[in-house]
Amino acid sequence: MRLRAALLTILFATATGAGAQAPQKNAMVSQGRLLAQALCADCHTLGGTTRSDRKPPDFAAVGAMAQTTPLSLHVFLTSPHVDMPDLILEDAQIDALSAFILSLGGK
Repeated sequence: MRLRAALLTILFATATGAGAQAPQKNAMVSQGRLLAQALCADCHTLGGTTRSDRKPPDFAAVGAMAQTTPLSLHVFLTSPHVDMPDLILEDAQIDALSAFILSLGGK
């Protein structure tokens, strides 16, 4: 009976894609980390270090904010801001960067 239940669980997870969600999310977070290192680390703190005298918010603090969601990050990253470079990111890049920021905040 346990074997049958286990097989049904595996079959259901495979059919719904549930088994692929964790690796896909990890890959997205990894891609976001690479983007953040390449595009954001000159100003924002990543892993506790910064390479400038400017004090923009730490990504972990941003990710931990209650109002930070994938949608709010998407809107922020597609809107111009005076103190930020004018980054033109594709939706997939925004999704990856958002996943990384949210992961730092424990979401």
